[in-house]
Amino acid sequence: MRRPSQLRVAALLGACAAVAFALLVALLVYWLLGGSGRLGFGSFNAAGVLEGLAFVLAYSFALVYVRSALRLPSPTLLSFGLVVPPSAGRAAAKVPIVDASQVAQTMLENRIVIVEQGGVPVGVTGLHHDRITSWEELVKVEAEAAVTDLRRVLAHEQLVVVTEGDEVRGIVTQEMYLAGLWGSVR
Repeated sequence: MRRPSQLRVAALLGACAAVAFALLVALLVYWLLGGSGRLGFGSFNAAGVLEGLAFVLAYSFALVYVRSALRLPSPTLLSFGLVVPPSAGRAAAKVPIVDASQVAQTMLENRIVIVEQGGVPVGVTGLHHDRITSWEELVKVEAEAAVTDLRRVLAHEQLVVVTEGDEVRGIVTQEMYLAGLWGSVR
């Protein structure tokens, strides 16, 4: 799982590479047309319009390639890394952590509860109506992970437990992820 700072650097490098590629393609078109276009600056001509069109198409295709190759959210890539998704720790919802003997009364007030026994988490209740899901069955991620990197995990799991060391910070559910609209990653 990547951190938001790693996404920021990847987006900056990827967007700059896309601009450089598009400028190179526009330069090649300029040379092929005998140097008469200058991207339409100075005088409006067909060669300049063709250079501009080549730049736009090359830039668009390069962005699509970079986005899929680096698995970056579109807002992060298009802003050259200025807009990054939050970390999983910031997006995680706090859930009550209760002793196994107090689960029934806490479940009346909360939909999902982390159950512990002797100060050690043993599972989560609220996912299934008839049982506690074992702690070993749950997917856990570090709090520094970018929330967009949880997409692949949440496609198969109902929730992810966000931890910081041995401490539980909260959970991110499929519903929370979809409601957040943090950008799709392919």
